[in-house]
Amino acid sequence: MRSFDYMGQFWRENEMQAFSAKETQLYFFLLAECKRRYWQTPFGCSTQRITNNLGISRQTLCRLRKKLQDRGLITYEEGKNNSSVPCYTLLIKADTQTAHQNVTANVAQDGTASGTANGTIINSIDKINKSIISKEKPILLNDLQALLRNNDKWLGNVKEYASQHGMEVDDMKIQEMLGDFFLYLRTCGIQSKALADAQQHFVNWLMKKGNNGGSSQKILPAWQVGVKLTDDNPDKFKNTSEW
Repeated sequence: MRSFDYMGQFWRENEMQAFSAKETQLYFFLLAECKRRYWQTPFGCSTQRITNNLGISRQTLCRLRKKLQDRGLITYEEGKNNSSVPCYTLLIKADTQTAHQNVTANVAQDGTASGTANGTIINSIDKINKSIISKEKPILLNDLQALLRNNDKWLGNVKEYASQHGMEVDDMKIQEMLGDFFLYLRTCGIQSKALADAQQHFVNWLMKKGNNGGSSQKILPAWQVGVKLTDDNPDKFKNTSEW
């Protein structure tokens, strides 16, 4: 299992019952830590490291990780005084694991995966993702949103393109706009999209939002600014050449 599986599972859970912003922060922090440690589980992470990075208290951390555990996304063991740090394990639910195995088996049948002598698939999930994406098959919106939110190279290109067209967006703003975009798609009844189609649609949607975000008040040219003289205005017949 790799980050794509965990993110997809998280957003499916979020669709059923939304996580709070802090719960989301904690989960993705733990996901990044697990990835940084080459997916070794369980992995240790000090409470102080987490609270410092997320800007939360120890009590808040305890509450947040309990909620993630209750949703079946993680398990943890508390540290013992100063002798050991808390240990965390990211969980994949049975239905997610089955889907992953089915995708892996399909890739193997297509001849795009390699195996060991006993037939064990050793391709990483990243290669499987590339195989799926390259065929431009529709992807469920939750999985697609997770892909785009974490595609740093593409997001950088989007920000550069927007900047060249007079629209400045930072990392936080573009993530916010992505959230609004996917909410718009769901409101329209769209359940899936191909990756390239979604990327192009988002850029067009973002630029349209930017162009409509300015003031609607028109500024009159300088030559149109002046005094309107009515028929009964006493200044109507005055010499205005020196005004």
